[in-house]
Amino acid sequence: MSVLIVNYELKNRANDYSSLFNAIKDNSLEWWHFMEHTWIVVTGHSPDQFAKFLYPHIMNTDHLLVAKLDRDHQGWLPEEAWNWLNSKQY
Repeated sequence: MSVLIVNYELKNRANDYSSLFNAIKDNSLEWWHFMEHTWIVVTGHSPDQFAKFLYPHIMNTDHLLVAKLDRDHQGWLPEEAWNWLNSKQY
């Protein structure tokens, strides 16, 4: 299993991105979406594989970053978010 962080910037506000969000959920065993442009997912896929699932659902003007997340992370999040992150195996 991998814990991945998925970040995006969706440039076309008129586009319906619901298929992107469904693709993120459908390719995840678990997911967390506390921040607007960030998802953290538990998946059996590599970052490359996961990104390829998402490409058909974004436009060429959008931006996407999928990266492996490890235990060496820091930030300012609510306790609920830290509890979820810390409960995952990396």
